[in-house]
Amino acid sequence: MKGLFNLVIALSIITPVTVFFGYILMDEGDQFTTEHYMVTGLSTIPFIFALLVKFLMSGAEKE
Repeated sequence: MKGLFNLVIALSIITPVTVFFGYILMDEGDQFTTEHYMVTGLSTIPFIFALLVKFLMSGAEKE
């Protein structure tokens, strides 16, 4: 179970970085808009949920 959480956390860290650089490549380096920052920020939500689930389940593994 610990390996699964580490995999989910690793993938959820990669997602915002990929989205951010994807917007740079799609807009060919143009000026960032509010939409760029909003989508990048929203893509960090899976990372937050993965950390929350890992924190909540950390006590369950010890029993």
